[in-house]
Amino acid sequence: MDPDTIAADLPGIEQIRQQVVDSHRRSRAFGISPTSRNQHQLKLAPPELEARKEECQDLLEVITAHFQEFYELLSPEEFMVAFADGEGYILHQEGSDEIKMICAERNCSPGYRWTEEDVGTTAISLCLRMQSSLQLNDKDHFCKKAHGFTSSAAPIFGHQGVLEGVLVVSGESAKTHPHTLIMITMMARSIEKHMRLLRRNREMSLYIGFLDNVIEATGTGLMTLDRELQIRKVNRQGKEILRNQDLEGRPVSVLNDLDLDLQEMQDNPQAWKNREADLANDIHVYYTAQPVVSPRDETLLGAVMVFEELNSIRKLADKISGAEPFFTFERLIGSSEVFAEAVQLAKLASRSSSTVLLRGETGTGKELFAQAIHKGGRRAQQAFVPINCGAIPGELLESELFGYVDGAFTGASRSGRPGKFELADGGTILLDEIGDMPHDMQVKLLRVLQTGEVQRIGARKLIRTDARIIAATHVDLAERIELKRFRNDLYYRLNIIQINLPTLSQRGAADIEALAHHFINRYGSGSRLSGPALDTLVEYDWPGNVRELENTIQRALHLCGGRVIGSHHLGLEPRTRPVRSVVPGTLKEMEKNAIAQALEENQHNMARTAKGLGISRATLYRKVKAYRITAVRSS
Repeated sequence: MDPDTIAADLPGIEQIRQQVVDSHRRSRAFGISPTSRNQHQLKLAPPELEARKEECQDLLEVITAHFQEFYELLSPEEFMVAFADGEGYILHQEGSDEIKMICAERNCSPGYRWTEEDVGTTAISLCLRMQSSLQLNDKDHFCKKAHGFTSSAAPIFGHQGVLEGVLVVSGESAKTHPHTLIMITMMARSIEKHMRLLRRNREMSLYIGFLDNVIEATGTGLMTLDRELQIRKVNRQGKEILRNQDLEGRPVSVLNDLDLDLQEMQDNPQAWKNREADLANDIHVYYTAQPVVSPRDETLLGAVMVFEELNSIRKLADKISGAEPFFTFERLIGSSEVFAEAVQLAKLASRSSSTVLLRGETGTGKELFAQAIHKGGRRAQQAFVPINCGAIPGELLESELFGYVDGAFTGASRSGRPGKFELADGGTILLDEIGDMPHDMQVKLLRVLQTGEVQRIGARKLIRTDARIIAATHVDLAERIELKRFRNDLYYRLNIIQINLPTLSQRGAADIEALAHHFINRYGSGSRLSGPALDTLVEYDWPGNVRELENTIQRALHLCGGRVIGSHHLGLEPRTRPVRSVVPGTLKEMEKNAIAQALEENQHNMARTAKGLGISRATLYRKVKAYRITAVRSS
């Protein structure tokens, strides 16, 4: 342990000073003599002392070894070191004969008990009481017999934090140094660590049979090999994966495409983690092989291999990607007509394998619909793998979607990595924010849709994949096509079943109320909405849709303190859309005036104006040009 860390954990000077004052007061109350040691101080008989030493023989052996190291730094002529057990009995002491004789004059020798009731304030007695390291000097000790000496003590803790005893080092006051306290404390921590290792080794010895049973019961395949690459043991799960019960004693070469190299494993163990192999009987596995080395002389003894069938890993792809599907159609909340229409269309889509395109503003629940479609279809027990195409840089998106092989690019994993399409094989992949996908990636995605095959970066072979595709976007893909930012052929491939998700304001008051009550029950059982608060929720236009409503309810629950939610807890300001005046004239004149007025209201922001008028931005640009509407911001 770092000395600076040890020093930072030690009690402060003022804390020790107060502890010394309190200990002196207790010493007087115990009737301890301030001038001499108690001639009747409690002391163990020789057989009792030996019995106690036998009980903690392992600990004393470790302590003795550490004492020897201690005297490589400090002189035994100047310092005495000792160990007292948890009851204060000194069991072991080391130092020169002269210093031991000086200590014996103060009853500081093996067999004596050193608690406050016996000797008053000393480093041992106070350390036993405080259970923390401390240093006393000169008159800090209660008895004058210890004046002129410095003592540093540190506790030793055993299993579950039980106090095993105290280490103490003592010498003349002139030798006082803070480093002595740090040294004795570091020794105590080192002894604790050593005892933990001994305890673990003993437990391992006791449970060898238990560990064998654990190996057999593990859910992954496990194989051990000797230095000649002969198979020594295969556990039950491994035999099932390899479909072979008779492998032990045979060379590993009986398994195809498993070219193991023990020396390379030892030289570069990281390269042998998470590798793929096609074995005999068309078995595709992921495996990690690691060398087994003798702890004595680092002789290479063999290897251990942990492996799993690839199909089993793919079934867990949803957990690997951190998105286990949760929502079903029954969990979608809402009864409005527009929402019910979207749900009904999604249910129809779940019964087919056709590509689905989910369109809706941010916060309308596109991923929830995707999960429900997946859970409602025949692929429900397979992987659901989402990926946000707009959140990943273009240069990384290809490797995320299609994977890569060993050495495909700088920084690539030595074992390669499957892409999201491989992980979703047999299940569903959600391409969220598909409208933000880079143009060059659209070409590669189109090829996957056409052929049903993916090619890892750097690979030669193609991999068949059967992933049902659900795409989602909040942008107008038709507008992106006009702006040459989205391929129309990819759009046609994706737009087989299009589901338009309504905004929360379009869904109406009943859905807003139902969702609000749902979020209250989910995040703050016991609270309820006041009438004015519900009116505020219904009147608000919800530009952030359901996600904004959820966040609003969560915030209100914190502010209301678990009671009734009032309007002031919601923090919503009514947002009313401007009312445009009707200008008479021809249809073209009315359209021109409507566009001009909308531009004025939106400070000539083309994107907001187009959205407000319900047309694409490209269409708005054409009409502005055709009508010769001034596109300069008004002052």
